Amino acid sequence: MSIAAIARLLGRDRKTVSSYLSGKRTVGVRSSGWGEFERFIPYCRQRLQDDAHFEASALFAELVELGYSGGYSTFTRALRTHQLRPRCPLCQRPPRTRPARQDDAEEVHFRWFVFCDPPADWGSTHACVLVGRLTRSQGWSAALAEQIDFGHLVGSVDRILRQFGGTGWRWRFDRTQPIHCPGGGKLTTALGRVAKHYGVVSDLGLARQDADDEAIGQALALWWRTRGADTGPLEAQESLDRLARLMHTRQVSARGGHDGSTVPPTPVLLDLPRDPYPARISVTRTVSANSMVSYRGNLYAVPRHLHGHTVEVRRRLGDPLLAIAAPRGRVIAQHSLAPDGASLSVIGHRHGIGLERPLPVPRPACTSRMYSPPSAEALAAAEALRQDARQEDGLEPGRQAGGSSARRSWRWTGVLDRIRKEPTEDEEHVRSEAVIHLAAHRQHDPTPYRRSHTGSVRHPDRTR
Repeated sequence: MSIAAIARLLGRDRKTVSSYLSGKRTVGVRSSGWGEFERFIPYCRQRLQDDAHFEASALFAELVELGYSGGYSTFTRALRTHQLRPRCPLCQRPPRTRPARQDDAEEVHFRWFVFCDPPADWGSTHACVLVGRLTRSQGWSAALAEQIDFGHLVGSVDRILRQFGGTGWRWRFDRTQPIHCPGGGKLTTALGRVAKHYGVVSDLGLARQDADDEAIGQALALWWRTRGADTGPLEAQESLDRLARLMHTRQVSARGGHDGSTVPPTPVLLDLPRDPYPARISVTRTVSANSMVSYRGNLYAVPRHLHGHTVEVRRRLGDPLLAIAAPRGRVIAQHSLAPDGASLSVIGHRHGIGLERPLPVPRPACTSRMYSPPSAEALAAAEALRQDARQEDGLEPGRQAGGSSARRSWRWTGVLDRIRKEPTEDEEHVRSEAVIHLAAHRQHDPTPYRRSHTGSVRHPDRTR
């Protein structure tokens, strides 16, 4: 059978049948069109290196003028596949990578425990304890916080991870208000930024407690009942650390047996960032009679006329300053943060009120937003493409084109330039049709022009 007969029998185009018979296409393999794009890769790479923000539509228009016959979607897909567009260091952020799961890496489970009736000098009605537990080695640590909010949560998580000496690749939290969105079963956006800062994955844990959480809860309840009535927050935190170390030592000895034949697994932890996430911690205090405010085992001075008033103590994790503000938000004084539990009285405060955090250094603005003409290297690559196109058409450089086959290989966008450079009598009838086609294209007229049987150009909806 002939190709035309096969095409009529199958209901396909003759060119499709011919491409399968000649071996250009394979059954079941979709043609990507990248083979034609490969010869335009040097020009595209040079053009995008000159201007990383050069629009793909403008680059596609230039390739069409140079002889590219593929579609726009194929062109953009080839740009992404070959990674021809470089990243601009001034305006683009580094690519976001999700931490990869490690089989032997630890997971950290966080859970809040709340106890009532703390000592009066603690300044709160409840005592909040955040417990972080490693899933494989079963080690745990706890941090005492004044209240359950986002700032105290981040500070407690950072303290627990510093006690471990690293972090697991995944965090699991219980469904508390600063973590869990009430409307949907997802984590808050702020907690996602914290997980990104530490390079981990955060997730919600199960609502029920397992055996390990129940054992830790019973140990914490016993610790809370046996504490002293005059125990301060810092002494309570130290006793929590001793309780966690004692329980972990007993678990290790129970697993290893008396002869130590079973060695407990060593926790595999990821490195921590140098600075904690800059979350703001805010607590409420009452100014004493001597115009001092207590915070984490130290006293900070405020103006004398504020004794008996309620103020707000603010600090950001990782910053060496502590700010004291009025209830409406006005900053009253700033002090250098003293070490926790040092029993120091910070008297001299800074009179010049500044920002709680310094302004970030602005990055240099990127100036590659305007259209940039092709460079000398890009023009040389374009000339090489034109030279290859002339050789494929069977034309030698510097020789005038003639014949209908050469004219059919031209595109409308390059016809006028070719006629202006090498005018011939055989090409005069093409001039008017090329001008009309380009004018319609530039005016974005969606209705195409076509040529009538008489040889004149006629619009479908207009007069001759």
